[in-house]
Amino acid sequence: FEYVECQLLRLNLVSVHNLMEIKRRFIELDADGSGAIDKEELFLVDSPTSDIEFAMEALKSIHHEVEDLKALREKMPLDEKLRVNEQEQAVARETTREAALNKTWGRFYRQAWFKCLMTFLAWCGVACAFYTQWQGWPFLMSLYYGVQAGLAVGYPLPSEDAICGYDGFEGPASRYIYGEGQQYTPFEEGGRGGCMAGDLSKLFTTFLIILGSGIFATSFGIITVAVYNPPGGWYKRVIKEARLQHLKEEAENTEGWADDVWIYLQILANSNVFHAGAVFTFWVAVGVAYGCLSEQRMTFLTGLYFAVTSMSTAGLEGLMPLGPMTDGPMGAALPRISDIDQGHFAFVTLYILIGVPIYGWALSSIVEWCMRSLNDKFIADTLNAQISHDEFSLIDFLGDFNEKGAHGDGKIDMFEYVECQLLRLNLVSVHNLMEIKRRFIELDADGSGAIDKEELFLVDSPTSDIEFAMEALKSIHHEVEDLKALREKMPLDEKLRVNEQEQAVARETTREAALNKTWGRFYRQAWFKCLMTFLAWCGVACAFYTQWQGWPFLMSLYYGVQAGLAVGYPLPSEDAICGYDGFEGPASRYIYGEGQQYTPFEEGGRGGCMAGDLSKLFTTFLIILGSGIFATSFGIITVAVYNPPGGWYKRVIKEARLQHLKEEAENTEGWADDVWIYLQILANSNVFHAGAVFTFWVAVGVAYGCLSEQRMTFLTGLYFAVTSMSTAGLEGLMPLGPMTDGPMGAALPRISDIDQGHFAFVTLYILIGVPIYGWALSSIVEWCMRSLNDKFIADTLNAQISHDEFSLIDFLGDFNEKGAHGDGKIDMFEYVECQ
Repeated sequence: FEYVECQLLRLNLVSVHNLMEIKRRFIELDADGSGAIDKEELFLVDSPTSDIEFAMEALKSIHHEVEDLKALREKMPLDEKLRVNEQEQAVARETTREAALNKTWGRFYRQAWFKCLMTFLAWCGVACAFYTQWQGWPFLMSLYYGVQAGLAVGYPLPSEDAICGYDGFEGPASRYIYGEGQQYTPFEEGGRGGCMAGDLSKLFTTFLIILGSGIFATSFGIITVAVYNPPGGWYKRVIKEARLQHLKEEAENTEGWADDVWIYLQILANSNVFHAGAVFTFWVAVGVAYGCLSEQRMTFLTGLYFAVTSMSTAGLEGLMPLGPMTDGPMGAALPRISDIDQGHFAFVTLYILIGVPIYGWALSSIVEWCMRSLNDKFIADTLNAQISHDEFSLIDFLGDFNEKGAHGDGKIDMFEYVECQLLRLNLVSVHNLMEIKRRFIELDADGSGAIDKEELFLVDSPTSDIEFAMEALKSIHHEVEDLKALREKMPLDEKLRVNEQEQAVARETTREAALNKTWGRFYRQAWFKCLMTFLAWCGVACAFYTQWQGWPFLMSLYYGVQAGLAVGYPLPSEDAICGYDGFEGPASRYIYGEGQQYTPFEEGGRGGCMAGDLSKLFTTFLIILGSGIFATSFGIITVAVYNPPGGWYKRVIKEARLQHLKEEAENTEGWADDVWIYLQILANSNVFHAGAVFTFWVAVGVAYGCLSEQRMTFLTGLYFAVTSMSTAGLEGLMPLGPMTDGPMGAALPRISDIDQGHFAFVTLYILIGVPIYGWALSSIVEWCMRSLNDKFIADTLNAQISHDEFSLIDFLGDFNEKGAHGDGKIDMFEYVECQ
């Protein structure tokens, strides 16, 4: 038990607090104090389901390797087992030493960050090679465009269709610009403009975005695992928590508010939210300084807008073709964006490469903080929910059916109960537990059921921080100790009465939870609360844009949603209000008032006015707030979808059925049957489901682009669909009216003049499409990282356990029975906790 605990903690799958809560609940349920729970103590009221046999077969299959290993070890002489164990520990020490060496600069080429960097550079090389050859852009501009497209930032400039208007362009794309029929109907004549060369460039960018999203997401995942799962990270976190608790106690014991403020500032300075917020604020300040002090001539509010929309990948404010400052008002505007100093492209590329991960870190920290109480409630509800008959049978069976017989002994001990709750909380898988048990059996040389220091061949020494960790564990374990002591003093009939009451509450909790998931109580469900928050956010956005910008309701909703989801379509522009004649509304005083208009682009400025800047300030905060709302909502809904009641054993049943299909394919003759069976297996995979839904939704976007009044070609429609779903937003709505008999008359003066149904459709399209893209991307990343995760688990299980870890896990097992510092051995329960 101690060994399992140890390895679960080392794999960063659970926390010490999770384990303590589970043990506390076990002690409450163990009415007779026997150290095991039977069906009578759980007051099971449901019946076994028809799927239980499938799950039993799955567990037998999974447990088979552990059984065989145990039987083999039992037959080996003791000296042989000791010799094998010594060899394995020598390998473990060598593995640990190699892992430490691989993290030094001398072996940088073996580290995760280097492999991610090489993949990223290869991707950048492909992007630069294409854009320099096809578009004729300089190297840094090509790198800038590739990175901002791959990270789904989607700045308005440069446009891939600009190549269609170049005179005398030379290169591979020229035949698709000047060839017969290669130019499309221009905007002034009712078309979208562009040419085949621009469409082929968009096709390349579409695949570049899909590939880039996968590379960036996988790289961030690998680096996150490396940062958040360092060797010994779990007990270092225990030490950190103990120090913070020590500071809080110090604050309570000191007199005077000044000391308390200083101590709480120290606590705040150690929090992840503070670190992320501080780095985010600093990087925003860097972006504002660049915008205001460079040749881009941004105002402070436009600089803030540029910084936040770049980091959030909305990309609503980018580079403009402005040259060096001149003495006169004219001469600073340039004909093409490629004519500006290439240093701007280099800086902004670096800015978004660093800024986007910082924004993600800050956003995830806020979401984690917001969801903490929800996660605590989920854990409490799961621990207190009634265990079903199927779960009881499977967990009793999972414990060690080789000793107990075919179907267990009819009781669940603390070890099995901890396994059950960890599976119910979706913190571990059955395969994780089996791997940990297999490793324990290998280490238990004398077959005593416990591992001592000699069997682990510990070679390191305790660190100075070990006492801090011991104090932390004492504090965390205190509640469990007190509860256990209290239950031991209670008469048996009193314990049975209390247990019956608690199980009645558990049944009522389970019944209420089931009722809360019916349509009659939709107002209590997570999706409804998320929807209400989202609608309130949309209401604020619509109220502002309809009043300030004078946009229709659906256009205001469209702009708010696409900005909040960081899509960032080029149109509409918030600065367009500055050119309106006779505009009436709250913004008018900031358009026509003296000094409210900025230097226009033709005279060397960025254009715009104070009204546009104030609108951008609102949008900046709307994006930050919207990102938090969307991310939190997706997190809550994901928890609800991926952690359903009994989800763990339903997954075991699903895996058993898939295994049954594979065995059926092996036993059948003829390739046709095999193909059909493997198609069934593929159809049950998450990657297939996500890919199918993604493809369908892309097809919907293409159909809208090609068949609507937006008059997109097939490739432009594909570009619109993928860049909308990926939040790059490189192709959006254009002010085109109904089709006419003649070539003229379909272009409209303002985008607000188009049919409002377009805004409604595209708003709905991105609201559904962005989560679909995220689902497809996460499925691909999960598939790509599966082998890496398997390697991480194998490396962790085979790595040497340190002296500190041994002491803490031995101490964690049950130090109230063993004494102040454990018994000097780790049993299987403690080993599972450790891992």
